[in-house]
Amino acid sequence: DEQQTFNMEDETINQNFADFFHIEVLEGSMLDDKDEKGAVVINEAAVKAFGWNAPIGKEINGEYRVKGVIKDIYYNAPIHPVSPAMFSLQKNNDRGHLIFKVKEGTWNKVSQNLQEEVHKVNPDAILDLINMEEAYNDYMKSEDTLSKLLSVVSLICIVIAVFGIFSLVTLSCEQRRKEIAIRKVNGASVKVILNLFFKEYLLLLIVASFIAFPLGYAIMKHWLEGYVKQTSINIWIYAGIFVAMLLIIFISIIWRV
Repeated sequence: DEQQTFNMEDETINQNFADFFHIEVLEGSMLDDKDEKGAVVINEAAVKAFGWNAPIGKEINGEYRVKGVIKDIYYNAPIHPVSPAMFSLQKNNDRGHLIFKVKEGTWNKVSQNLQEEVHKVNPDAILDLINMEEAYNDYMKSEDTLSKLLSVVSLICIVIAVFGIFSLVTLSCEQRRKEIAIRKVNGASVKVILNLFFKEYLLLLIVASFIAFPLGYAIMKHWLEGYVKQTSINIWIYAGIFVAMLLIIFISIIWRV
């Protein structure tokens, strides 16, 4: 086979790894104590990096043999792609770290109790406890802040747009008050007058939408391209915005005319 060079993470796990993290085994099986030395499990990213169609039984560096393939785990921020990884079974009880689950809302109490119990055994021991959920949230804090900021700015823009539409309709009606009065005297119905104003502002809305919607879509698309896993942009959102603006214009015209 052709030699390939790339960085691959090497992790040690126990046989409960997949069940503990609810990780799907795509091919083969997970590791257990009966496996021979060199048996490993790799992730989807590693399979793609090697370019394998049938990874089970393949050798890595002539030292490891693939027993199974697991689904990619996104344990970093979603802006980073999943790295190729190889997982081998830990053969002894020497663990550099332990991972455990706690009930929601009990982290502070559990961490305090663990610190106390460890210090009873060894007062000089340093126990470094990390809440993975908090660590991930801190990692994504900038994205959350940006999302909230965009929501606030969007809300402000919508409010400004609504007041702008209402003010524009009000100003137009005031300036064309004589025209409206003359049309009514000449027998024009309210429906005809409303239709006259509505067509005018409908054209403005269509022109504005043709400018704003593609620009907004391009900005959102560019932002989402920074993420490995991307959500699709629902086109119905723009249709909803258009209909909402249409209703605001219609209500404003009825209110003033």
